[in-house]
Amino acid sequence: MDSVLPIDEAAQLSAAEQSAGGVGFVSYTFTTPELDPLAVMETLDEPAPRGYFENPSRRRGHAAGAPLRQWSGRGEGRFLEADRWLKELNACLVCVGPRPRIIATFPFYPGNAEDGAYAKLFLPGWQVVNEDGRTDVTLCEPATPGCATRLAIRAENFRKFTYRSNPPSPRAPVPTVLSEVGGAWFTSAVSRATELIKEGAFEKVVLSRAFDWRRAEPFSAYATLHRLRRANPQCHTFLVDEVDGALVGATPETLLSLFDGSVRSESVAGTTRRGDSASEDASLAEALLTSEKDLREHSAVTASILRRLRMVGVLAATSRKAELLRLGNVMHLRTPIEGTMPIDRRFLEVAGELHPTPAVGGKPRVLALPFIPGFEPHQRGLYTGAVGWISSDGGSGKLFVALRCARLKGSEARAFAGAGIVAGSDPGAETAETEMKLRTVLEALT
Repeated sequence: MDSVLPIDEAAQLSAAEQSAGGVGFVSYTFTTPELDPLAVMETLDEPAPRGYFENPSRRRGHAAGAPLRQWSGRGEGRFLEADRWLKELNACLVCVGPRPRIIATFPFYPGNAEDGAYAKLFLPGWQVVNEDGRTDVTLCEPATPGCATRLAIRAENFRKFTYRSNPPSPRAPVPTVLSEVGGAWFTSAVSRATELIKEGAFEKVVLSRAFDWRRAEPFSAYATLHRLRRANPQCHTFLVDEVDGALVGATPETLLSLFDGSVRSESVAGTTRRGDSASEDASLAEALLTSEKDLREHSAVTASILRRLRMVGVLAATSRKAELLRLGNVMHLRTPIEGTMPIDRRFLEVAGELHPTPAVGGKPRVLALPFIPGFEPHQRGLYTGAVGWISSDGGSGKLFVALRCARLKGSEARAFAGAGIVAGSDPGAETAETEMKLRTVLEALT
């Protein structure tokens, strides 16, 4: 029942309830006066798990919560296991309007049967999607007697939604010195990584740093997200929940997007700072566009993504010449990648082939990734993982790479930043790069 809705909402919902026959879930999607998804999430302020994703420059926002059914799994086959669960869930949905989105999180490491963070999917009880000023709300209920009435009442509440103003506490100044997990390990690790590259162990490895900030008052995830989206309109602001807290950030990188059979990904690798004047900024941009080291690193990431897309049959995957992605305090080299999804492939199948890209792991993947735990003194969890959403039928979806982020839990925040190490990497320059990237989230924490 995915066609345009007739006027008689009550009849539609009643028919859906009868069709479900007490099994599965009934979903109802409808249009409301424009809502701000983040403000809705803050007003409802529900416990984890939640999902929030917004790109201000493209006027797209999505917030979801109140999980009705969840899946978790780990191991090398987690993407395919998640897709099997998605098919089973979709088969027990009766939908009035478009099918619901499913929130998805996949940690950086696959884990195994005994250890590691879990990948998770969940069907939200509510979600608000705003695109170009149009707001669609999707509500789900277990298909038990009376679900049609419950959905109608909830729909009316969203049509008359009232925000609750909740000003945050005064901001604490960002500390001059943060506590780095593992102490001063990074520069020596970069030196050792470049030695391993010379020895042929791998071509590239991405090393990340983690910094802890503890203060007297609790951090506000919602206020931090609001600051992030204001300061980084070209990035994808996000919130997803982990066992150890809420991961909030503003990432510049999309892992995989699928709409109407069109596949999009991107290569984001190669970094420099922004200049303090127009001439310095232009000079730094020119240097990045002509940097042999950065272009080599970027080309390797682009080639790897293209190769892996073709391995799963994505047709006509192409890339344009690298362009500049200018953000608040850094610039990156970026290459858009596009293709066509084969009819016999699924979104999560392709995502599982891409994740993790060389931009956050290394190259070759099978050689570089085993070295990372021996270098890093912290657990990445969802940092550099894949977070986003998939439609319940697998026909569309968007997963982002969780970058420029911090994990918030009460009065503690752990912020992450990383850098790609290749032949010719300088420990001092890589240290400075990670500290530039850290500023994105540190300056927004409140």
